[in-house]
Amino acid sequence: MNIEKQKENFKNHVATFTDYGNIKIVDFKEPETSHYRIRFLFEEDYWRLHISGDLGELIATNYYNMTFDKFSDFVNDIGYFEQKIICHSRDIYVYDEDLAKEQLYKRLEEYDMLEEIYNHDRYDFETDEDKLNEFYEDVFVDFTNAKGIGSKGFDALYEKFEEPWEFADDLGKKETGILELYMLAFKLAKEQLDNQLN
Repeated sequence: MNIEKQKENFKNHVATFTDYGNIKIVDFKEPETSHYRIRFLFEEDYWRLHISGDLGELIATNYYNMTFDKFSDFVNDIGYFEQKIICHSRDIYVYDEDLAKEQLYKRLEEYDMLEEIYNHDRYDFETDEDKLNEFYEDVFVDFTNAKGIGSKGFDALYEKFEEPWEFADDLGKKETGILELYMLAFKLAKEQLDNQLN
């Protein structure tokens, strides 16, 4: 995700802060439109954050710092924030089949397993590439960009690897950038709010 380009989507946004005591709300939106509108609602008595709006929904919780004043602890540590997410409507990751095949090929190469695949005799006329593609067909038969390798793919990997669960879930995995977008929106909104106070 190009963060500088994404900033353009927020260039006309106005941040507002509403304090209801244990509930604090930051709205960040462009007047008269819902384009990239986002709301951060902090339930401070339960240390819970609700994000909603045009960019999807998310709920995260963490004792102590899931409050308006302390949320800035998260904005530069997305990996830490991700661990606190209870539910979300937008995918945090997608899976790319071509990337997954590249990564699997490297693993087969690294563990000297290509020869085993190439020496598998199904038909005399098959090339090494044919045999590799047949293995890929078995592994990627139920691959989806939402989940990656499916159960049939895991079964195919078990035939070659003793512990495919150690790597299979990450094959082709790519971040969508939605968490970076949420953090960017909060940073920009907080910056505006801080400037309003000074």
